[in-house]
Amino acid sequence: MPLVFHFLNVGHGDCTFIEFPSGRLMMVDINNSKSLPESDVEALAESKGLSTYAFKHSASVGLRSWEQYYQSLLVDPYDYYEENFSGRSIFRYVQTHPDMDHMSGLHRFFWQERVDLVNFWDTSHTKDLDEGSFDNGKYAYVDWAVYNCLRLGVGPEKKNGDSKEHKVIKAERGDSSSYWNEDGIEVLSPTSELITACNECEEYNDCSYVLKFTHAGRSVILPGDAEKASWNSILAHYSKEDLSCDVLKASHHGRMSGYHEEAVNAMGPDTVICSVGKKPSTDASDEYARVANRVLSTRYNGSMKVKIWEDGDIWIHDHSGNRIATIEG
Repeated sequence: MPLVFHFLNVGHGDCTFIEFPSGRLMMVDINNSKSLPESDVEALAESKGLSTYAFKHSASVGLRSWEQYYQSLLVDPYDYYEENFSGRSIFRYVQTHPDMDHMSGLHRFFWQERVDLVNFWDTSHTKDLDEGSFDNGKYAYVDWAVYNCLRLGVGPEKKNGDSKEHKVIKAERGDSSSYWNEDGIEVLSPTSELITACNECEEYNDCSYVLKFTHAGRSVILPGDAEKASWNSILAHYSKEDLSCDVLKASHHGRMSGYHEEAVNAMGPDTVICSVGKKPSTDASDEYARVANRVLSTRYNGSMKVKIWEDGDIWIHDHSGNRIATIEG
């Protein structure tokens, strides 16, 4: 059985489903954006050699504009779940860190649709938001409220009035269990020191989970929004051999703020996947491309699957199921 990563095209945010050979289904973050940020419209127009007006109004395929085409590539995580995993429990949900573009949609997914949840991973941060924090914003307070219930182990009510319960796990570097080992998961970050520092400065990217997955001699690293402090800590603790990977999900949506040259060189990925489109002023695609053979974006390729076979071959497919890359074992 292969190990399969589903990198969803969810606008400015993150959502990844992972199917393990064990049969377990894992989910890392969620975002339910269904519109293109204006900065992505501008970047996509530039990539086509079009003005923003022409991108929004000129035809691309059939009668749709380019904007409509790229917007059609966006997916809602629950709709994707229903189409691909309907009825399956989420054995492990990982909230990499407490930013809203990584948890928008929790209310619908776990509360309204009541997808069964077994384990909820969260960090020991102290971030706190009140309802007023969401006034005139694009995110909903209900998602933050549901998050706080889930991190306490409380789920939605069942039909008989009982609450659904799940296990809350606050893993840090070096922690392990038989389930994680069976699924080839290693926690590279955070540490208690990183979490404390984030709580003190009230900036939470560096308390992100950085997870390494290994199967058939191949490795994938998912780093949330890890920035300089996280990468420095990881480099101080792990050797280049420990960090080597074949596929890297670009930290912080491929922005320069998540790019760490020494860490990327140590990981040496063949392929880098970004969860948002190119933004010329903050994008690190060119920097990643100096190390990796290819840099792929969900904004341009839609939702992508990375499949690691038992013989070590890695196949990468775009939203239409076309194989766009092969990494031979």
